[in-house]
Amino acid sequence: MPTTASSSRVQLAYIKETTFGVTPGAGNGTKLRVTGESLNFDITKDTSKEIRDDRQVNSAVPTGAQATGGLPIHMQYREYDPFMEAALQSTFAAYGTNGVGGTFTAAMAAGTITASAAPTGNSAFTTLQRGQWFRFVTTGTPSDPNNGKLFRVSTTVSPTSTVITLDPSTPATVAASLTNSLLQTSRLTNGVTQSSFTLEKSFADIVQFLTYRGMNVSKMSLQFASESLTNGSFDFMGKDAIIAGATALPGTLAASQTYDIHNAATGVGQVWEGGAPLTSTYIKSLSLDVDNSLRAKTAIGTLGSVDIGTGTLKVTGSFEAYFASAALYQKFLADTSTQLTWSSLDAAGNGYVFTLPNVDISKATITAGGMDQDVMVQIDFQALADLTNATAALQKTIFIDRVGV
Repeated sequence: MPTTASSSRVQLAYIKETTFGVTPGAGNGTKLRVTGESLNFDITKDTSKEIRDDRQVNSAVPTGAQATGGLPIHMQYREYDPFMEAALQSTFAAYGTNGVGGTFTAAMAAGTITASAAPTGNSAFTTLQRGQWFRFVTTGTPSDPNNGKLFRVSTTVSPTSTVITLDPSTPATVAASLTNSLLQTSRLTNGVTQSSFTLEKSFADIVQFLTYRGMNVSKMSLQFASESLTNGSFDFMGKDAIIAGATALPGTLAASQTYDIHNAATGVGQVWEGGAPLTSTYIKSLSLDVDNSLRAKTAIGTLGSVDIGTGTLKVTGSFEAYFASAALYQKFLADTSTQLTWSSLDAAGNGYVFTLPNVDISKATITAGGMDQDVMVQIDFQALADLTNATAALQKTIFIDRVGV
């Protein structure tokens, strides 16, 4: 009986390239958790325009080609960090070692965390930026209410070598001496350094491998909705594709991460607007879209792209809220900018905090809909560079703080 391919036997994998369109000859690829895929290599052909007395077309010639497609996902911790970095054209700046700081003894006041001795190196408090989020962990007193809690560095007071001043909306519980304490955080923001990947899908039942080279992340989309898993997608634009009966990836594939899938019911904490938590407005759904405005570059002598050009970064989104306050609509009418912050965590507290420091409300709609319905406020927004910030490192469009083990 002939064997045909089943989607249940497909495995996605990737490796980061050092040269555009060239799969590395050493290292190890990594398996990837996805909910589907639409990777494809399109070849454009032009037919002959010759006039023939038998009315037939005598040839069709390839004139162009492009590798594109997307990977839909469930949001989870660390699994998609390389693609998040590529979407923002930057890398996570890790605190401590891989985002986990060295231990210290902490004295907790409502508005400060004070170390008995200054942490040093990559664990120095002074490496944290104003407004950065982190998770506090104390193994010396695991029952302490501060253990595992998310805190935010003050947006106005920079950390000193021994003291972190906290945002007033993330106060600590007073504790005199918490031994073996540490901070967990890494920060990603938008930059200008492109990166590319080789993506490969294998069909285990028929032993075939489709490999897509030079794949740049063109778009990242995330959707947070009540009563739903947190979903998203990464769209790619690349160079070309090949198919073979053996993998093109070097080494041995590393396993995917095993962290739980995020959901918006328990994984998204209180949404912040205007620098403070929303207290009288409830968000039904929220989306975030990052678009790098990529373009394929073609040249004579090459079927496929010779390079991928990058364009203007566009960070947009929308959210739907139950209508309980006119504050957001008033900001829309007055053309007043705002800020947005929200988190996405798994049950163990591992995840990300998203901060858009300068948000323009581009559209606001309040409609009654039909009978026996909740009145909703639909907000469309665009994130802009926070150029009024006095600190150059904070004059950015988006921050993603990674917190967890």
